[in-house]
Amino acid sequence: MKNILVPIDFSKASRNASGYAVSLAKIFDAGITLINVIPPAVIIDDSILASVMITQAEILENNKQLVQKEVEALSKKYPAKITGLVQEGFPADIIQEMVKEKHADLIVMGMKGKGRSNSVFGSTTTTVIRKLSFPVLVIPEKAGYSQINNITFASDFDAETEMIQYKLLLELAEKCNSKVHILNVQKKDSAMNSDQVIGKMKTNVVFSKLNHQFHTINEKNVEQGINKFIEKNPTDLLAMVAHRHNLFERLFGKVHTTTMSYPTTIPLLVLSAQG
Repeated sequence: MKNILVPIDFSKASRNASGYAVSLAKIFDAGITLINVIPPAVIIDDSILASVMITQAEILENNKQLVQKEVEALSKKYPAKITGLVQEGFPADIIQEMVKEKHADLIVMGMKGKGRSNSVFGSTTTTVIRKLSFPVLVIPEKAGYSQINNITFASDFDAETEMIQYKLLLELAEKCNSKVHILNVQKKDSAMNSDQVIGKMKTNVVFSKLNHQFHTINEKNVEQGINKFIEKNPTDLLAMVAHRHNLFERLFGKVHTTTMSYPTTIPLLVLSAQG
């Protein structure tokens, strides 16, 4: 991992994410790019065009100054490796462009605390995960960086998953000397099918050079299985592949239901479904 992209909006959640990114960058000796995106102005009346454009220009200049302050503050912890910029446009589109331009290997984004909205993911974070075929590390607002000793990787043992999709997870686990707990959740009174058995064998080969352990548990649904597992087992990072987008939406999108109790102190690594 050589380059990390961190979208920021100057909130507590995004500052926490950028701090986490710095800790991660130190391990990999990676560069960090902070990106702040200003949504385009919506002009509904030509008579107010000039004033709106002036306001946008002021916001742009103000945010450039704020980004520079963020760069300076983080550079005290990690000198000479951090840059920042401000762009105008739709956040997910700009982030996608910056991934290519900066040759980013990972996006690190903040996650709002419960009670701030109907989802603990910010809308931009959710859109980026849905739209980009790219690894995204989501950092909860209350998650401080700690040594990544244990990674829980929730897998359905999809036999079609290619090794390239695991690249970042493998690199992270190797660099941090982490133990990877590969978790498969089956519904009660059910077992893996033949495709999943093949997928498990492939997964075992992929992780063969790392300290890893398989866990299969039966539960009413996958999200409850994951929640119960990480409640009972040390987990410094939860990882999953993005083709199960409906799973992480069930995990994080219904914070008011009693069954959703994902600990908002554990970072989530969403791997690309397309490699």
